[in-house]
Amino acid sequence: MKKSILFLINGLGIEKAGSYSIAIDQCMPQLSRIKETSYFTTAIINSLEYRSAYESFFLGDTYKKELTYIKENILGDTLSSNLTYQALAKHMSETTCKLHIFLEPTTERIVEEVNDLVNSLHLNEKREVYLHLILTQQTTSEYQKLIDIVNYIKYHINTCITVGFVIGKEYFSDEMTKEEVDVFRKLVFFCSAERWIDTDKKLNLLKEENIRPCVAPGFCATNSCTIQNGDAIVFFNTKRTSYDKFIRAIYENAEWAFKTKEIQLPICSMIRLDSQYNVACFAESIEYDNSLANILKKASKKALIITSSEHMKLVNFLANGLTYVNNPNIQFMNNDDAYFHDPNNVRNVIDNTDFDFIIFDYHMDVSKTINDLKEQLSRIDVVLGNIAQVTENKHSLIITSLYGLKKELPLAPYNAEMVTIDYEMQIPIFFFDYTYPRSKYIFMPGETNDILSTAICCIWENDELYSLIREKGLLNHLFKAIKK
Repeated sequence: MKKSILFLINGLGIEKAGSYSIAIDQCMPQLSRIKETSYFTTAIINSLEYRSAYESFFLGDTYKKELTYIKENILGDTLSSNLTYQALAKHMSETTCKLHIFLEPTTERIVEEVNDLVNSLHLNEKREVYLHLILTQQTTSEYQKLIDIVNYIKYHINTCITVGFVIGKEYFSDEMTKEEVDVFRKLVFFCSAERWIDTDKKLNLLKEENIRPCVAPGFCATNSCTIQNGDAIVFFNTKRTSYDKFIRAIYENAEWAFKTKEIQLPICSMIRLDSQYNVACFAESIEYDNSLANILKKASKKALIITSSEHMKLVNFLANGLTYVNNPNIQFMNNDDAYFHDPNNVRNVIDNTDFDFIIFDYHMDVSKTINDLKEQLSRIDVVLGNIAQVTENKHSLIITSLYGLKKELPLAPYNAEMVTIDYEMQIPIFFFDYTYPRSKYIFMPGETNDILSTAICCIWENDELYSLIREKGLLNHLFKAIKK
């Protein structure tokens, strides 16, 4: 039975100008050897970390579906009967409190939905409504798009809504230090943080300082966006995510900020949060038709994901369409280097199991030195060599990465010279499949979600799935390259 194998060396990318070269071919002779006979292409990426990369891989661009769901199933005809909405509307009608809406500005298309929610509440024109922006973008290259989105939001939100404060989602640590708590108090409760009403100037300054949006320090875009006792808070999220560090910081500092133990800060979200707090929501979840779980179900296929034990819970959550389930079609195994250095073990996992799709998930460890990184790549290369031997002329094999790497590291424990590795924008994709002869097929560039669908297409023909491998021929290429 033909199978599809996906080997991920996450962090690997195309070196940008000025990047220190780690001589991949020398560290990974097996990769150097087998890539000579492969199809090769690249993908543009916007991630430097695991979660957002895996979300893009498993789900692709989800906003169209999410916004449609919010518009039709939450803000539609049934809104008035939604219990969470009723509680919010009642609170707003019985108090003079402010309304604080927290939003990740990843698309300008969400403005209409935010406006619809605020319009439905029929607030007095003098009621203060603030839109706080939480930046999740991982790379500095995304600043220009972010500036365009923020400016669109500012000019198209209702006149009663004001952009309040802006902050990177990862700026604060999970367990805030005293310094971080002081910054948070100034930003949220006193509006005494740095003030930039002209947000694009501040965002351009952050770009010049090479500060990624997701870790940008908070700044205020107006003079009076403080959270006060009695205010209502809405997380206008389009998918399950975690805002626990913000919620925790608000709750833990509210008593100190308001000088009272009688705290009333109702919080709700659009979609159920991935949270330890019992936050009321408008909807429990959204079903993603293009998730790995749904594709496997349609194809009657099974997948094995070989990853570290610390990542299994997150990968399961994302592979199942942002839902925690025990899915019999998706199994997990720990990626133990020592185990997979034995070619017999690799052969048993690939050839002697009933899994159709197998993902080997490895990461370039950049926590110590360049020498450590090279040694890890050498260990990964041994596993890759064993896999290539098993799959040759039998199975499909894709070797790639889901996110880039950009970090400054010392060369070695005995050499403190610092160098920068920069694989920020582009990843390589190597493809092997004996059923696609070079005389008839070409391999096209794409996105990380296209890698997933391509891997599935190698074992399940389905016109609804997009594949990077295409038949040659000008007209065929032009028509089939358009995603359905």
